[in-house]
Amino acid sequence: MKKLKFCTFLSFLLWIHAPESLGQSSEPPLSLKGVQGNDVELPCDISPPTPDDEVALVLWYRDDSSTPFYSLDARRGGSPGHGRHSSSDRYATRTYFSTLSKPATLQLVTVTEKDKGTYICRVDFKKARTRYSEISLSIIIPPKKPVITNENGEIVKKVVGPYKEGDRLKLLCESEGGNPTPKLTWWRGSVLLDDTFDISPTKTSFNKLELRDLRRQDVFTELSCLASNNDKSVPPSASVKIDMTLKPLVLDIDGMDQILSANKLVKLQCRTAGARPNVTITWWLGSKEMKRTTYITADGGNITISTLSLKPSKEDAGKYMSCRAENPLIPGSALENGWKLVVHYKPDLTLRLGSKLRHSHIQQGNDVYLECNIIANPWVTEIGWKFEGKELHTNTSAGIIISNQSLVLQKVGRTSRGRYSCTATNSEGQGESNALHLKVQFSPRCKSGQKVVYGAARQESVKVLCEVEADPGNVSFHWRFNSTKEIPELVTFTSDETRSTATFIPRTEYDYGNLFCWASNKVGIQRKPCVFKVVPAGPPDTLKNCSLRNQTEHVIEVECIEGNNGGLNQYFVMEVHDKNFQILRANITAPEPTFQAENLPAGTNFLVVVYAVNSKGRSHPLVMRTSTLPAPQTQSRRDAVWQMRFSPVLIVLVAIVAGLVVIAFVIVIAMKIKAQYHRQKGKSTSNDIPKENETINWANNKRPNGSTDAYKSWDPVETEKLPPSVPLLRADHEISSKLVIEMSERLPEKSQDDGDTQLFKLTGRNRMISPVETYDYLDVKHTGF
Repeated sequence: MKKLKFCTFLSFLLWIHAPESLGQSSEPPLSLKGVQGNDVELPCDISPPTPDDEVALVLWYRDDSSTPFYSLDARRGGSPGHGRHSSSDRYATRTYFSTLSKPATLQLVTVTEKDKGTYICRVDFKKARTRYSEISLSIIIPPKKPVITNENGEIVKKVVGPYKEGDRLKLLCESEGGNPTPKLTWWRGSVLLDDTFDISPTKTSFNKLELRDLRRQDVFTELSCLASNNDKSVPPSASVKIDMTLKPLVLDIDGMDQILSANKLVKLQCRTAGARPNVTITWWLGSKEMKRTTYITADGGNITISTLSLKPSKEDAGKYMSCRAENPLIPGSALENGWKLVVHYKPDLTLRLGSKLRHSHIQQGNDVYLECNIIANPWVTEIGWKFEGKELHTNTSAGIIISNQSLVLQKVGRTSRGRYSCTATNSEGQGESNALHLKVQFSPRCKSGQKVVYGAARQESVKVLCEVEADPGNVSFHWRFNSTKEIPELVTFTSDETRSTATFIPRTEYDYGNLFCWASNKVGIQRKPCVFKVVPAGPPDTLKNCSLRNQTEHVIEVECIEGNNGGLNQYFVMEVHDKNFQILRANITAPEPTFQAENLPAGTNFLVVVYAVNSKGRSHPLVMRTSTLPAPQTQSRRDAVWQMRFSPVLIVLVAIVAGLVVIAFVIVIAMKIKAQYHRQKGKSTSNDIPKENETINWANNKRPNGSTDAYKSWDPVETEKLPPSVPLLRADHEISSKLVIEMSERLPEKSQDDGDTQLFKLTGRNRMISPVETYDYLDVKHTGF
């Protein structure tokens, strides 16, 4: 038993010390390189030399160590795959022997420089001799990541630049460490640019790259520097991109050379491309920079579009319009394109007198010609002339001659005075010149619209204003009184330029008549005098033709025609009473006989009294019967009406009442006709002039003044129904219940002109009135009833 144990121990020692006893391995040595930080596989052939043999034991040794650091014992398992693996503590987590690969390999994980050395693999077979494999492992240490610096020694990492076209680029790539010494190379993409490198005394590898004359195509080009010292790992590298500042490459203007219209908005576009990082686009009209622009970019910023909003004027025609694009970072990089503007505009006209004429010397009877100067593009197709806004045409009989751009006025007079203008038309529209006011000096003439009838009482002075039109306005006046007996002492006057005021005092009834006023200036004497009529002053006449212009729920509007003012200024009054003259609803005074009463109750009957007033008294009142419109019914009330039901008994009662009303109406009409017949019969036997204490009743609604009954809707109003507030002839006289008029004296007729009326005198009153005033007392119109 002791002999057996000794033999086993001896065999084990022989296995362990076999390399020393044998001296060399049975396989040629193998050299392997590993990269620091990477995994390494050490091969070992464990295949048996004969099919009937098997692996019994695999041992791994390093360098001169007699102790294996890794073992695979398959003596009990029957095959290497079922053998027992064991390793030293140093390699416990970093080694594993794989028997599946061919050949089998010992895997070393994350090798370091310390793993460098000679590795021996011993394979014992159950039958064959022991096999030895020797592997020499060397460790490669990769270099550090390269560092790129520019010509200023500044480290650049992502972008280098910016550079301009034609600049020279210089870059230095350096890499420290590495075993063996790394090789530095420059690449543009997959193209090798430079593989020449040097080693500094500090064992640092470096490579200088120089690119001459950078071009536009180099923008954003990526340059890479690789530091490589083996073919087993990816070499560390550093990359930069070239940034470049580029000037504009192209410049185009959309809409260039088009014809523009003055004062019409147009949009012009200027398009540039190729500039980076940005471009400045400016528009110029001559030497003036235009500001109304907008910008947009396209194609990733490579294209910039500027839009100009332009409203040209006629003064811009012929000016140079240009678009300029430049990169402000590159001096002298501007591109410019432009053209001369062609602007069409409406005719611009200037009207002036002929070259030998002056305004201060144009008198009536002279010939005048006007010249129209035209500036237009395109040229005009039609020329016209206007006088006071109305078109002029050639009229030789009236002395108007038009010849293209000239207007001739022969023997001008006062009617030739006014504003003249010329017009011209082209494709852009019509233009009109300035208005030239032609002044024609003329002799005085009466100014229209002035007061010509003046009223005055005896021994009362009246001031008569005479106003003339004249050019020049420095005129002199003289007056003359025309009557059967001329008394110049009655008239004195003063003058102020074109106005003269005469003071006239009639002393007897023969002093009423016409006053004549003449004026003269340096052009001549007034041909026709101004005629003024002086009449006896009295109250105004009754208003005429009153009508209801507007009628609503709360408003009535009345319009009348004024009568004679009695030779004095007059104003007009309207009173609105309820139908019984108990309440005065409105009292309105107006300079014209147009009245509007507001805030009246709806659906109410009124008596409207209108009359005229001057300093001598009041006219006869005119009474109008009217009403406001009823207020509109509400919807609920209308619905209630429509929902009423009529019984047959109610219908019979309504029919009976209606019949009685018709019979009563017929009886009243018959009595009215009979009474009117007897009244007319009595009048036919009486005198035409009313006698003393005779009552005048206008219930039949006749017009004693001879006017026609134009208003059939007037209703008669008895005089005794008028309240004292309604004036008749004078404000200081009470009004009796009956109007009594007595004809006491008829004066001789004194005609001032063809329109003078006969004068009458009322008994008991110291003033003169006409028969028309007497018989116009009650004109009553009925509306709305």
